[in-house]
Amino acid sequence: MTLFVPKSLYENEIAVVLDEVRYNYGMLTRRGYIYGLIAIDQDAKIVAIDSRFDRKLNYWDLSSIGAALYGVARQAQDFFETDSLVRATLIYKDLQLYVKSIGDVVLNKKGKREILVVLLVDNEVNIGVLILQMRKFASKIKEAIVKDQMIMNKLKMTEQELKMHLRELKKKVFQST
Repeated sequence: MTLFVPKSLYENEIAVVLDEVRYNYGMLTRRGYIYGLIAIDQDAKIVAIDSRFDRKLNYWDLSSIGAALYGVARQAQDFFETDSLVRATLIYKDLQLYVKSIGDVVLNKKGKREILVVLLVDNEVNIGVLILQMRKFASKIKEAIVKDQMIMNKLKMTEQELKMHLRELKKKVFQST
């Protein structure tokens, strides 16, 4: 089953940067398969997906899993009293799920939101090279988020506002099928 993906998720400046990460990784290694890259905040609000994201995957669930994994990793960081979390990882027989923080975006009078990139890749991907690509493009992703007022407004949403927003999106999705 192919999921409907709103164009606003893959036709924005952040998606362009995610595409650059994917393209540069491919040019450097020509190894493995990237199912998708998603930029989210720590509460799983989706900022963007790369334009070649596998449409058979449920990007909502993947963002939730990524945010939950990052939350568990942060709790472990506190428990073990370590300085900083490098990344969170789940590895299966043929899949790897990585979550990497690329830093915070400051919201006017609403605090700050941590921006995460969630990667779903096969077991052939050289994750070290991909992590280096994410480090290289992290500032570009954050700059693109700050410039996009619609995304900044989404990040400022309270939980109640987000639920209402999701209801509206679901109406649009199910009306189009």
